[in-house]
Amino acid sequence: MDRLDGHPLAVFDAAWQLLHWNPLHAATFGDPTVRGAEVRNVLLMHFEGDMSRVRQSADERAAFEESLVADLRATTSRYPGDPAVTALVARLNRVPRFRELWKRNAVAEHEGSRKVIEHPEVGDIALDCDVLTTQGSNLHLVVYTPRPGTDARGKLDLLAAIGTQQMSMHP
Repeated sequence: MDRLDGHPLAVFDAAWQLLHWNPLHAATFGDPTVRGAEVRNVLLMHFEGDMSRVRQSADERAAFEESLVADLRATTSRYPGDPAVTALVARLNRVPRFRELWKRNAVAEHEGSRKVIEHPEVGDIALDCDVLTTQGSNLHLVVYTPRPGTDARGKLDLLAAIGTQQMSMHP
């Protein structure tokens, strides 16, 4: 992780619970500590509407949802009796879109996506998201890289300098 410190990155468990993040991830997506640990889960944040800085096209969003749900289905097959995973699926099943995707029974690994982060201080940041896994590990290392041909690298460099503090636009 130290070698990738120029990129926002985070570590998630098999059910997409956020376990660790670097300072640039917090500066880009918002400080995870402002929400309770029990809701620092990508599936909950996405399907319950708490990913306020993330913008995707309708097609990108649909692909992201399908991929995440298929990945969770794979997790349930690896951990069929895990009470935390069972509780997560039960909670998510209250959301119609999740329920629709869950009924498809697709199984796959989530490998990445594209998104734009609407940052309140530096504006839109176009990122590619890659999910790195280690065989035999239940962890997902998610690395966000600047989309080529955009000004995202400069914006990430600025965020690396200012962190989670807000810039004052008033003299």
